[in-house]
Amino acid sequence: MKKVFLALFLLGTLLVSAQEITPTLENIASFEGKIITICEKVTGIYETKGGNALLNFGKPYPDNAFSVVVFKQDRDTFSYNPLALETKTICITGTVIMYKGKPEIIVKKESEIVVK
Repeated sequence: MKKVFLALFLLGTLLVSAQEITPTLENIASFEGKIITICEKVTGIYETKGGNALLNFGKPYPDNAFSVVVFKQDRDTFSYNPLALETKTICITGTVIMYKGKPEIIVKKESEIVVK
């Protein structure tokens, strides 16, 4: 009986740990250091003086949930202007990093953004 209980316990533990948590605006910071794909609506855009593109998600800046950064040198390789994605729902794949206490994903290639 103990062996059956132990086997069921181990099976349950494996099933629980195998469940994936989907990245959302509310929990994206918990994915720091991990490669994720998240699909959300761009709620704001900003171009820095240096030509970097910032796409914000969630509430308007500075209360945004997270940002996507496309540096100028990478932006120049895109077939479109990433700033034209304002109000579009997009899927972004990349590594979540923290910058000044906020999560962000740095996009280097156009293929890391898919417009829905």
